[in-house]
Amino acid sequence: MKYKKCISVLVLFLLGINNTFASDDDRYFQAYSQIIGSKPDSEEELTALVSDSDVLSEQSSLASVYIALLQSMLDHPTGFEEYKLAPKDHLKDIKRSHPALYFRHNILSAYNLAIQEKWRLAHSTIDEVIAFANDNDPELYFDAIATKSIFLARMGLIRASLNSGAKVLGELPSLTEKRFFGDGAIENMELEIGLNMSYLGENKRALELCSRAETFFYTRPLSSPHRYYQIALDCQRRSLENLGRIDEAFDMLEKYTEYATSIEDWDTYTYGLVLKIEYFYALGKVKEAHELIEKTESFISLLPTSYDTNTYQISRFKALVEQSEFERANALSALIIDNLSDEYSSPDLHWAQFKSIQSSLFEQLGNKEAAISALRDSKNFYQSLYYQTDDRKELFSDYYESALAERKLQLLKQQHELSQLELANSNRMNLILTAGALTLLGLLALISYLYAVQRRLKREQETLATVDTLTGVRNRRSLLGAVQLELNEAKAYKNDLSLVLIDLDNFKEINDNYGHECGDDLLKAFCEHVSKSIRKTDTFGRYGGEEFILCLPNTSAAEAKKVVNSILDSYRKVRISPNISAQTFSAGIAQYQTGIETSNLIKQCDEALYVAKKFGRNRVCIFSQDD
Repeated sequence: MKYKKCISVLVLFLLGINNTFASDDDRYFQAYSQIIGSKPDSEEELTALVSDSDVLSEQSSLASVYIALLQSMLDHPTGFEEYKLAPKDHLKDIKRSHPALYFRHNILSAYNLAIQEKWRLAHSTIDEVIAFANDNDPELYFDAIATKSIFLARMGLIRASLNSGAKVLGELPSLTEKRFFGDGAIENMELEIGLNMSYLGENKRALELCSRAETFFYTRPLSSPHRYYQIALDCQRRSLENLGRIDEAFDMLEKYTEYATSIEDWDTYTYGLVLKIEYFYALGKVKEAHELIEKTESFISLLPTSYDTNTYQISRFKALVEQSEFERANALSALIIDNLSDEYSSPDLHWAQFKSIQSSLFEQLGNKEAAISALRDSKNFYQSLYYQTDDRKELFSDYYESALAERKLQLLKQQHELSQLELANSNRMNLILTAGALTLLGLLALISYLYAVQRRLKREQETLATVDTLTGVRNRRSLLGAVQLELNEAKAYKNDLSLVLIDLDNFKEINDNYGHECGDDLLKAFCEHVSKSIRKTDTFGRYGGEEFILCLPNTSAAEAKKVVNSILDSYRKVRISPNISAQTFSAGIAQYQTGIETSNLIKQCDEALYVAKKFGRNRVCIFSQDD
């Protein structure tokens, strides 16, 4: 997945070592800092420096912990190797005598748990560090919060990751005040901030920071993980993609994979391939995606099982299902299940993605029950990602908001029909049963009734979550989600798209003079009128109060104005009461431009609507920068 590489930035925060280490025994810290200053490039060089140190060569608890921290700086080229830890009996002594040093070491322990996909333990361990450092050690607190943020990103919970990182980014301690830190600590921090900005959508600033990081890390010594340089490239790729500069983003991706090939980092190379496949799918170039998979599948099959190879195989599985190559898809499905079930212990995100595609395979093969079962498994794996953290404030709703939701709900309806058919067959057989069996039939009928009631309540809940209860059109949340999907498609395919903000004129006077019930009738009549006047591909919903949004894909602003004027002309003839004369509305139109966010596009519509109101209402205006 796109966020997989975030966890490797954890090593960045271990470059900065807190000065509280030196508070109880300064000579250990001095010895540590001298070795850091020597910049050892290998495990052998580090071992020699430790052996030459009168302090760190001692067989003591303090020495073993400092050595573990030194070793964390080396032999970590990909950011996915486990750290060497100090002996447990030494840690017991350090926890009593040097708690800040003990909890600094626990960041390494938490990272190792994350590598093993033991997320509950990883979060629990890092939360203990946060609780200690909150009042005792500002720099350790920052590093622990940043680590938790990286863990969440690694799990695919980007919003939770950003929420965690936001707690400390505004209060970042001055790096120049640290007594010792590794070469490039400021660049490391800039890279992490750039990554967060790219996820937050602050793409221009992210490009600036990550570009500087790329320049710096390209010339770093071999002891520095090459992952830093690759993260800088990936950050720029994501930012360029968000800005709609797709060609430049793809060029950056080519640079990324070429570098991975030059250092024979095949995990990163595979990750780059997956990104290319995703680009082709997003641009509608399905044939190119399939061709790239066919070209590379033999090579990838020779690589050891890893997170990236599993991601690649899932993309390949998707391609085979799309091409209706069911025999090959079934064979690959068995391989993927073996890979996801072995000691590697792949995260739930892989299972969720795989089960979703497997559901499509079963559906095409006509096995509805298996499709529904796989679909439910996919949902459960998605939801379990969230429940593996302690941050209960974020709701994991991606499953229900995905483009597959409509097909998935249809599968559930088919399951209900299948259940009803099975019940009908059971009823026919019950006609020949004894009186005792009739009692059982009654119980089955009761269960069936309760099941039907449960399904009806679930459908009502789903409706309440997406539909405005008064007017029957989309509510604000559902509307904005649908508009965002349309904007994404317009961005990917470079299509025209116009957004319209509509406000009913003098609506308050209707409520004041004729009552709110009459106002409600007018809102319902307006929504019914618009719904009958637009295309099935258009999106319409209630934005709030008497304001509505109409999204017109593949439509320029000039074309949208003709459509809305036509709706306005016919709306003047709508009557809900003999006492109320012709009703009108005002509308503002804005045309989508590459790179503009949804909120800014709505703001442009609002400015155009203001102009329409200013010049007497009952009119449609197009946004212009000159207004």
